[in-house]
Amino acid sequence: MDTQTGESRAIDGEIERLVAAAHDALTDEMVGRLAGTAADAADLMDQINRAGLARAIPALAQMAHNGDLERLGQLARVYSSAQDSLTDEMVGRLSATIGDGLALMDQVNRAGLDRAIPALAEMVHNGDLQRLVKLARVYGSAEDALTDEMVGRLTETVGNGLSLLDRFARGGADRVIGILERLESSGALQKLSETLPDLTERMSRIQSMLAAIESAAQRTSRLPPSRGGLGGMWELMRDPEAQDTLRFLLAVGKELRGTLTPRAR
Repeated sequence: MDTQTGESRAIDGEIERLVAAAHDALTDEMVGRLAGTAADAADLMDQINRAGLARAIPALAQMAHNGDLERLGQLARVYSSAQDSLTDEMVGRLSATIGDGLALMDQVNRAGLDRAIPALAEMVHNGDLQRLVKLARVYGSAEDALTDEMVGRLTETVGNGLSLLDRFARGGADRVIGILERLESSGALQKLSETLPDLTERMSRIQSMLAAIESAAQRTSRLPPSRGGLGGMWELMRDPEAQDTLRFLLAVGKELRGTLTPRAR
């Protein structure tokens, strides 16, 4: 018992000497910093207690256990590195881009383009959107290939076409269309289309006949006048070509009489 009491007194004495040595080693500045640190620690503990962060300790422990806390630390370092590497110009461009994106989203929302999403999805599904893209590429290539002269000629052609359509409309095109509709309804247009090849052939024959008459008129106009009399008639009748021509005219006369006689009756 006396031995234990003596050991306790020896320990107390050593503690007292340690405290006295620490007290002698501390300066006023060190004491002030230690007091400030203790005050800050006490204030931090008070804020943690008031904010109820004690309930977050299990979640933090779980995050530390599965590595999420380490990932958050790495993400924070990446964000800090990105923030350090960004310049004022880059931040300005990024802010402008974000602002334009938000403005675009607002315009899309106000215009009701969300209703076009099903149609766009259907176009993507059946390939119409890809065809539109190809058509846009073709149009872009054509636009790049067009020169100023080509554009001028194309504009002039379109203008002339529109002028022709306007003149056609003012000239009674609706009446022509009405006549064609009546011909189609009565079957005359079909008959005309069937007889058109024969009519074209006969018109070519008439043209050949008129050309022959004109050529004969020019040739006979250069010949001397006939002598007349039976001798001249006899000489004309002896000519085989004249006989063939007279035979042809007689055959034409017979055909004309056969065609015109029923009408005279």
